Amino acid sequence: YWSTALGEGYDSDACGSPILIGDYIYTYAKNQIYKVNKMTGEVEASGTMDHASSFAINPPTYADGMIFVGLANGCIQAFNADTLEPLWIYHDELGGQPNCPIIYKNGYIYTGFWNSETAEANYVCISAADEDPSQTNEKKVATWTHTGKGGYYWAGTYADESGKFLLQGTEDGESGYKSGYAHVFSMNPKNGKAIDDLTLPFTGDIRCNIVKDTEGDNPTGDYYFTSKSGYFYRISVNADGTFDKDSLRWIKLENSKGSDLTMSTS
Repeated sequence: YWSTALGEGYDSDACGSPILIGDYIYTYAKNQIYKVNKMTGEVEASGTMDHASSFAINPPTYADGMIFVGLANGCIQAFNADTLEPLWIYHDELGGQPNCPIIYKNGYIYTGFWNSETAEANYVCISAADEDPSQTNEKKVATWTHTGKGGYYWAGTYADESGKFLLQGTEDGESGYKSGYAHVFSMNPKNGKAIDDLTLPFTGDIRCNIVKDTEGDNPTGDYYFTSKSGYFYRISVNADGTFDKDSLRWIKLENSKGSDLTMSTS
């Protein structure tokens, strides 16, 4: 029906993965963010980001009439979803690539940054509110941060519906994928303090979203994730956010040749 050229190449000039909100597609390319009519492909609004993203890996996130985009060098920028006027920007002191999804829950966003497999980077909680509507470049301060060796890469948060806990996977903090042990943290959403800490039994980074089984028999929930060394895990979480560590189960993923080099980052 239509095609509209917005970005180019495969690096930070490329289009980020789009999202569909009502009648509009939101995407970004280079230092521009776009609101595109889903029926015609016409760009109905655009905005200028502070700077480009890193490889345009993640889609923007929509919540409460705002669009949130991860930018290079440890930044998150918020825009008015109707006009794409910028609202505020967050600059993380440790910087890093914005390789994790931005998750919104109860007025706050959660995401992580990545510098290298062994360098420290921050996982952050930021209030989504536009505290100073008179400014378009308002500098945000994180509500709290959690610093981890190896940082956070493609690791999406599970935010509990009750608001009692967050589940977040980490890198293993070592080079390669068969040397260190990643963690799943259960954290207090209000202050970032660890409620519980699960160390994986096998080496490998966690580079995936953590998802809840909403159809299962466990009233407090079973949660699933993978590791870069090719394991598929399940863990049960108690109502208070602690792990039922006796419930941890896993399977080893194998490719068609039975190789132990199989990875999962999905």
